[in-house]
Amino acid sequence: MSATFAKAQGRYEVRLVPGSYNCAKDSVTMCVEIRATSADSAFVMGNANILLTYPTNQLSNPVYRSRGVFSGGTYSLLGMTRTPGDPTSALSINIVNNGVNGEGTTVDTNWKTVACLAFSTAGNTSKCYSISVSSSNPSTVVTMAYPDPADPQNNMSLTRQVSQGALTPINNQCPATPTVTLSGGGTIAAGGSSTLTVTSQNSVLPATVALNGGISVTLTQQEPSKTVTVTPTNTTTYTVQSVTGDCGTGTGQGTATVTIQSAGTDCSNVKCVPVTFRIIN
Repeated sequence: MSATFAKAQGRYEVRLVPGSYNCAKDSVTMCVEIRATSADSAFVMGNANILLTYPTNQLSNPVYRSRGVFSGGTYSLLGMTRTPGDPTSALSINIVNNGVNGEGTTVDTNWKTVACLAFSTAGNTSKCYSISVSSSNPSTVVTMAYPDPADPQNNMSLTRQVSQGALTPINNQCPATPTVTLSGGGTIAAGGSSTLTVTSQNSVLPATVALNGGISVTLTQQEPSKTVTVTPTNTTTYTVQSVTGDCGTGTGQGTATVTIQSAGTDCSNVKCVPVTFRIIN
C-alpha cells in the first residue's frame, strides 16, 4: 500500500440498486454497491459492517444471491448478520480483511458490487418495498486497511474508520405490471370471421388478457403477440376487460370493431352503379 493511501482519510458512498422481481415465487433482488467519493478519497477496504434496514411487512428472509469483490482471497467469505424486528428488520453485511501490510481491494471512484441479495415478499400484496443503508443508531461502519507505519516489516495491517458520504436507498420500488394493446377488426359479411390481435407493449410477461365475449388470451415471452378469430352475429366492438400478470393487475389499451355488412350492399369486388327503373303501364 502506498504512503498516499496510508495518509488518506478516505470517504465512501453506498447505493442500493433494484434488481428483478419474481412475483410468482414472491422474490425480489437488489444489489449493494460502494465507491470513493473522489479520487483523493480512495482507500483499501479493511473491515466493514454495512447495515441495511427494511419494513418487516415488505421484505423477509434475506440471502446472498452473489458475493462481490470483498469476499474471498484477501477477505473472508462475506458474512451476514440478520436482526428480525417489528416493524423494522435489519441485516449487516460483514466484510473481514485478512490481508497483511495493507493488502486488499481498493475502493476507487468506480462503483464496486459488495453483494446482491434476494428477499422474500410473501404476504406483501403490493410487492412494493423500501430499503435503506443505516447511517446511525447503529451506523454503517467502513474501515480502510494500511500497513503499520511504525513497523512496516511486521506484516500487520492496521485499520481506521472511513468518513461516510451519501447513502442512497431504494424507496417505494414497485414491480412493473403488463400493458397490452388490442387491434384488428374490420367489416365482414354475415357469417364471416375477423381477426383480433393482442400484443404486449412492455414485455412484462406472462399476462392473461380477458376480452368481452368471454375471450381469454395468454401472452408469454415466447408469444408476446397473439391473434384471435371471432365470428360475431352482430356488429361488435371488442375491448380489454382485464389484464393480469404475476405481479398484479395490468393495463389494456385499444379497441377492435367488427362490422357486419348489410345484405345486398357488398361492392367490395365489383363496381356498384346506381340504376333507376321507370315502369310504364
